Amino acid sequence: IVYNWCTRPEEPKKEELYLKTASFFETIVAEQEEVLNKYRGDILLREYLKQFDSYTSATKIIRRIYNYMHRYWIPSQQATLSDKKVRDTFELSLLKWREKCYEKIKARLLEDILALVDLDRESEKVDKSILSNLVQAYIQIGVNEEPPIRFYEIEFQEPFIERTKQFYIMESDSFLQSNSVSEYMKKAEERLFHEQTTAQQFLPPYTEPFVKRAAEEVLIQRHNDILQNEFQTMLRDERESDMRRFYHLLNRIPGGLTHSSNTMKNFLKEVGMGIIQEQSSTLGAQRAIINSIPFLHRLLLLHKKYVNIISKCFSDHKLFVQAMDEAFTFFINKEVGVFTMAELLNFFVDHLLKGNEKLSEEQLEETLENTVRLFSYFDDKDIFYTSFRRSLSKRLLSRKINEDAEMSFIAKLKVRCGDVYTKKLEGMFNDIKLSNERQLMFRESIANIDPPLGIDISVTVLNDLYWPLSKQTDLALPTELLRCVKIFEDYYHKTTEKRKLTWLYNQGNVVMAMHYKDPKGRTKKLDLLLSCIQACILLLFNESDSYHYPQLLEQLKLSPEMLQFSLGPLIYFKFKLLNRIVKEKEEQGTSTSSQKKRAKGDDAKDIVEETDEYQLAPIKKIPKTIKITIPPGSSRMVKKQSQQIQEKTKEERIIKIELALVRVMKARNVCSQNELISEASAQLMKFFRPDPRIVKKRIETLMERGFMRRDEDDIKMIHYVA
Repeated sequence: IVYNWCTRPEEPKKEELYLKTASFFETIVAEQEEVLNKYRGDILLREYLKQFDSYTSATKIIRRIYNYMHRYWIPSQQATLSDKKVRDTFELSLLKWREKCYEKIKARLLEDILALVDLDRESEKVDKSILSNLVQAYIQIGVNEEPPIRFYEIEFQEPFIERTKQFYIMESDSFLQSNSVSEYMKKAEERLFHEQTTAQQFLPPYTEPFVKRAAEEVLIQRHNDILQNEFQTMLRDERESDMRRFYHLLNRIPGGLTHSSNTMKNFLKEVGMGIIQEQSSTLGAQRAIINSIPFLHRLLLLHKKYVNIISKCFSDHKLFVQAMDEAFTFFINKEVGVFTMAELLNFFVDHLLKGNEKLSEEQLEETLENTVRLFSYFDDKDIFYTSFRRSLSKRLLSRKINEDAEMSFIAKLKVRCGDVYTKKLEGMFNDIKLSNERQLMFRESIANIDPPLGIDISVTVLNDLYWPLSKQTDLALPTELLRCVKIFEDYYHKTTEKRKLTWLYNQGNVVMAMHYKDPKGRTKKLDLLLSCIQACILLLFNESDSYHYPQLLEQLKLSPEMLQFSLGPLIYFKFKLLNRIVKEKEEQGTSTSSQKKRAKGDDAKDIVEETDEYQLAPIKKIPKTIKITIPPGSSRMVKKQSQQIQEKTKEERIIKIELALVRVMKARNVCSQNELISEASAQLMKFFRPDPRIVKKRIETLMERGFMRRDEDDIKMIHYVA
């Protein structure tokens, strides 16, 4: 029939068939709408799907029957009619369904669908296939839109998103009123997972992001302030599960982690400054050195804790890593009392590398690695370098060294700061190796000397380019040691050309036998490990029972500073070797009270006066060991060395700044002052943070010295002068 009507020459017959088909669709749809109008709720949804499925199945069959019309007449009509009044018969059937059925019941239909979704959200058992099929029905009848999906978006997606928001606004507000933030985050996580799963089950893929965003806006962004306020409490109480949940929630919304990372930074600053202030309140150099060990352990523990928290709870997110770095940089570079933070870190490293803590190799390696991480926050890396060189020299010269640990730590510094930073440190190790080889040859050369030395002497020859050693110390050596020095000098000059030896007695160590009688009158022997100067002081007491301070100065030819430094431990160490007899001058008058006042605190144990007299102290308690190590000097000298290090570092910084400025200008030839300062500062940051004001002064100085000049037309531009 369709073929006969479409092949008849009369054109109106084809159009008449098309119109009768459209009228037929309208009649069928009107009848179905009357049936659907009787139903409500879940029954309406099921019947709607049943009727729609039956209707579309029939119209698909009709379309196949009208295949000839679709092949010829409909395409020709669509080509001539721009308004597309003539459609594919299946599309026509969907359009009639939309006009005659859907439009009349759409409000009830939508409300019943959304009510079904609400039931699903309230954990009621719901047939989700109904929802999925209804969504597909919305998409199918959008044939009159461009694009067709727009009908679905307007009619269902947008109301669905709005209903989702309203549902969760009511639920979240109510839940927060009666539950903790911790419980709310669990609830929010469950809800977000539920919405994602539900969207995947019955919504098209392009709707899922809109549903996800809507739920996140209500459940997270709307309550962001409450969550952020609770975050600091989570940090304080170390609630890792809550922090992990907090991160995964806030990471979903734009900028959600910015505020929380700042919160963590401020919290860490507060905690860190509390630790710093405790150390800053320490009085006296000796107490500051002793406290540096637990102080650095606390900082390392704090850093390790938050490295783990950021890893476990925040997935190493760059905002939290940056926040931790900024917080540590802030308080690590604060004033900490008598010594700088760099010097305290050096005391701690010295403590570790001397083996004063019983750590396995793995634990020591981990502690050193964490220490280098703290070091990376320092602005004053050059101060640490100078302090570390001094301590390393003492460890190397004492021969008590864990070479593997030392080299491992230097390698870690090299990674952070480059070869220049560690070149001299590596040179020190090479000197020790060469000295050991030379010492073997020296022993062979004196094996048959007559008369025998009677002293086991070991001399370490150092290159002054690598070692941070002070100038030569004047010291009148006893006869026993003078012969040793003369013999080694003769050997050295025979084996080495054009080299001059400078003896650093203050760096030497002596193991000296001390004979004493115990309470029962028996003679006992005790080995004392002391500095060379301390050994010379004690040897004098073989000749006399007591010495006054001026007599010691005259006999030893020492500077007052070095004598006081060396005497302190002999008088005040727990194993006392000398008694101090205080004799005040009459003209001092009221100075006694000021001395007592000055003697308070840790530095009281370092007091040595010019009027003192010294005698050998009787041994009242027999020591448990046969070898006792005496500290080489008092903590006052350590404090003074700290001041010297800082003064020397300031001088070296000026040279480094000038060198960096000249390097940049030599490479650039012409650049602005701001660019010059920026590039030179970037080069120096490996060693210290340069002060821009000082950099500007050095630029002016270099101009005065003819290394660069300002542009005649633009004073901001600087030219290099070759």
